[in-house]
Amino acid sequence: MTSTKIRLDINLEDPYRRARELKKEGKKVFGVSPMHFPEELIHAGGGLPVVLQESTEPVTYGLAHLYPFFCGFTRSVVDMGVRNKLDVFDTIVLGDLCIQLRHMVKTLKRQMPATSFVYTQWPLEISERFHSTVRGRLQRCKKDIEQLLGREITDDNLAQSIRLYNQNRRLMRQVIDLARAKPGVLRARDLVGLVESGMVMPKEEHNRMLEGLIPQLKRKRASSKQGAKVYLAGHLCMAVKVEILDLIEELGGQVVWDDLYTGSRYVASDASETLPPMEALTQRYFNLGIPCPSRMEPKYGWSDYILDRVKQAGAQGVMVFMVKQCGPMLLYYPYLKDVFERESIPYTVIVTEHEVVSFEQVKTRIQAFLEMIQRGA
Repeated sequence: MTSTKIRLDINLEDPYRRARELKKEGKKVFGVSPMHFPEELIHAGGGLPVVLQESTEPVTYGLAHLYPFFCGFTRSVVDMGVRNKLDVFDTIVLGDLCIQLRHMVKTLKRQMPATSFVYTQWPLEISERFHSTVRGRLQRCKKDIEQLLGREITDDNLAQSIRLYNQNRRLMRQVIDLARAKPGVLRARDLVGLVESGMVMPKEEHNRMLEGLIPQLKRKRASSKQGAKVYLAGHLCMAVKVEILDLIEELGGQVVWDDLYTGSRYVASDASETLPPMEALTQRYFNLGIPCPSRMEPKYGWSDYILDRVKQAGAQGVMVFMVKQCGPMLLYYPYLKDVFERESIPYTVIVTEHEVVSFEQVKTRIQAFLEMIQRGA
């Protein structure tokens, strides 16, 4: 393999290290729940938006504050809040994605009285009749953030932030495209690491990192080794354990497309740079690029997207990463399964959780799946 060795300017074992450094310099740090919320609103006001991350540590004290059958992300974040691991955040901005996140918000408010909270309830049906609803709720969030930052968020500043974030998304998509076009130049774990680092560090710094990496990737040659081409689906708001990604590659798999949150989903679409800034952010909510099963999208759903991309990328099979106790995934999966079987698309399900995963069982499942689709090629 000819994988490029990359150096991340962030330690993902301690994802909030850079935020702590900037907080000491006087920066207001905002924790942001995964998916949908426009970080540009915070950046335009001079704050640092940081997407909340699941910890690598086991859940301990948090077990007394949230149901054990909740997903690993919510239990992990509550555990960090209880143990004062989220004290870097002056404010936490949370969007209503599922019932588990609502309980997480209530618990964090009780356990973190010194922290401010901004809560947004998104409409879950993607249709134009909710346009004014999204616009109004974003306006209220804007006012709350302005009050917390002590400054007005002007249209000029917001337009600048949109351009900066669009540049970051375009650069990250360029890296993803290079990794797909030239198998082996970048490991799947490094690609996830790059996306995650962009969630927790200033976009200005992340852009410089990507601008330095892209020329390296262009100079690298693709691996001559051919692998079973797979599409990775699922994990809507948290990262897949990188050990699982390593197993896929070690066992002969080649990731040709994904819709993971810490992958293509986070950078899938831009905000308009020609519309008024608040309208641009409103429109982006309705055009996130990759449909999400946490929302009702009647015109073009998640299964439609997967079918199109499987054909476009020439994927031989789909690996669905099913987060244990993820309500939207559990509700959508039976339909997705029917679609795969109707279209004769090979698939397998890898159930993941916050706690220790039996990697030997995962390895056996992945190996059997890759061998099956290679025989069927």
